[in-house]
Amino acid sequence: MLKKTLYLNMLVAVSLTTTSCLTVGNQFPSVVNWIKPNVTTKTEIEKAFGPPYRVGYDSGMKTYSYGYYKYSLFSESQTKDFTIRFNENMTVYNYTFSSSFPEDK
Repeated sequence: MLKKTLYLNMLVAVSLTTTSCLTVGNQFPSVVNWIKPNVTTKTEIEKAFGPPYRVGYDSGMKTYSYGYYKYSLFSESQTKDFTIRFNENMTVYNYTFSSSFPEDK
C-alpha cells in the first residue's frame, strides 16, 4: 500500500510539474529595427519571421501578427507580440513590437 501511495504522489508531482507551463505561438526574432516602412517587403518579413500566427486586416490594410506566449503557474508569464501592416504594394506601412521577455527589455 505504501508503494502505491508513493507512486501516486510521484505521478501527481510529475503531472503538476509538466503542466505548470503553457506555450502558445512560435518563437520569433526580437530584432525588428532593420524593418523600414515603404521599403521592407512582405516577402522579406516572411523570410525573416516565418509564417504569421494570425493574418487579418486593419483599416483595410493586410496585417500579419506574430505572437509567442509562455504562461507559468510558478513564475512570471512572458509574452511577445509583433504586428505588421502592409501597404497596397505589400511593403511595410508600419509595425508594433512589444515584449516582456527579460532579454528584450
